[in-house]
Amino acid sequence: MKKARLYILTLAGISIVVLIVSLISSAYLYSSAKEKLWNSKLESGEREAREISRLLEQQLHSGLSKDQVIHNLQLSIENTDIKSDFICMYNQEGIELCHPNPAFIGQKIQEGNSQVRGITDKKIKTLSAVLEQGEKTAGMRTFPNNPKRNSEIVNINPVAGTNWMVASHANLAVLEEQLSDLYLQFVLSMLLSILFISGCCYIIIRLIYRKYETASDLEKKDLNDKVNELQVLNLQLNSNQQKLQNLPDSTLLNDASKESEIAKKRILTYHKDELIKLDTNDIAYILLDTGITCIYTFDNRQFNSNNSLDEIMKGLDSTTFYRANRQFIVNIRAINSILLYGKNQLKLIIKPELKMDVIISKNKVSEFKNWLDQ
Repeated sequence: MKKARLYILTLAGISIVVLIVSLISSAYLYSSAKEKLWNSKLESGEREAREISRLLEQQLHSGLSKDQVIHNLQLSIENTDIKSDFICMYNQEGIELCHPNPAFIGQKIQEGNSQVRGITDKKIKTLSAVLEQGEKTAGMRTFPNNPKRNSEIVNINPVAGTNWMVASHANLAVLEEQLSDLYLQFVLSMLLSILFISGCCYIIIRLIYRKYETASDLEKKDLNDKVNELQVLNLQLNSNQQKLQNLPDSTLLNDASKESEIAKKRILTYHKDELIKLDTNDIAYILLDTGITCIYTFDNRQFNSNNSLDEIMKGLDSTTFYRANRQFIVNIRAINSILLYGKNQLKLIIKPELKMDVIISKNKVSEFKNWLDQ
């Protein structure tokens, strides 16, 4: 249940982050696309009006009459799609000379028909005034008296040697509708991308977590096995110590003689200038400290010896004493407990308390276990 909840929270978190980032980026892209489309329509409208004006000039220079030129332009633009953008031509009096819809030809632009707000100067003028002025103009055309009619991007370019004004129109509402359709498609693809990205991230995280979980389970199992094994060692240790405590001294000596003919009952030690006979049953542990062999008893007395650890170990009962490492010999009754240490190592807790750590290396763990199991 906890795993399922973790997976659900992970998926929800990834989806929310991706969604927020996508919404912010999509809003920016939409605004940027709208501005670029606006600039693109201004540039394309200006270029189209300019090129048609030059084409009309060339036809006039080639000897065609004005009526023929107007007729040719009308034929080229007639019945073109006027929903998005189109070309028409006025004269400076505001009369329609050419229009995709022939019904508008001959009509005059009224004073309050529409207004044009310039792109550069930001001034608002009536369309009739702009035409009458006869200058190149680009701006936004609005219809104050006809709110149902959509605004337009208009570019007006004069035809040299005539009073004609070629105008390119782009319906802003249609452009926004096209952009909105594009935005909806983008949002749909974005949502699909969010689902895909979130799903992929969810699967990848789950695979990674499952791999980690498997490794963690193996480590836990290995640790449990080691703990169980350690508990068995401690039980063996306690059992052996109990047996040693219950056996009389004579029995211990007989067993020791059977194990090793050279096992000693006592060893000679020094305390200052005094030579002391120390019973081996009183020895808790022996350690090598800065080159000096130190012998510690269960009542926490310390004695020194001139012999090395190797020489001392040869005279001790191997069933009672164990050479833990190069610096330490321990009596089985001095081991209070056994702990796991590092990788495949053991740590002995000694009594009386010892400041240094007594570590059984991984190479000697098996030998130590066999010693405990004697």
